[in-house]
Amino acid sequence: LAQFLRIDLQGKKIEAVRQGGESVSSTIVNHKRENGKLILQGIESGRGWSLVIVEETGKMSATIAGDQVGFVVFGNCTTL
Repeated sequence: LAQFLRIDLQGKKIEAVRQGGESVSSTIVNHKRENGKLILQGIESGRGWSLVIVEETGKMSATIAGDQVGFVVFGNCTTL
């Protein structure tokens, strides 16, 4: 995973730049704001992902699930 992600709600895209400068992106299929949280969902390479950002604190958690594999990721967000 890249260290930083750029979230573009208007363009419905999450973009990351890996070490070496390679840029990768994923389409945001669904997003919703609810109870002070921004919830994003998408599908990439046969896996489903969900990401939740607490808007007040910037704390983030994400899950990625595939065929008999799963990942949980935690981080923090800032505005650009």
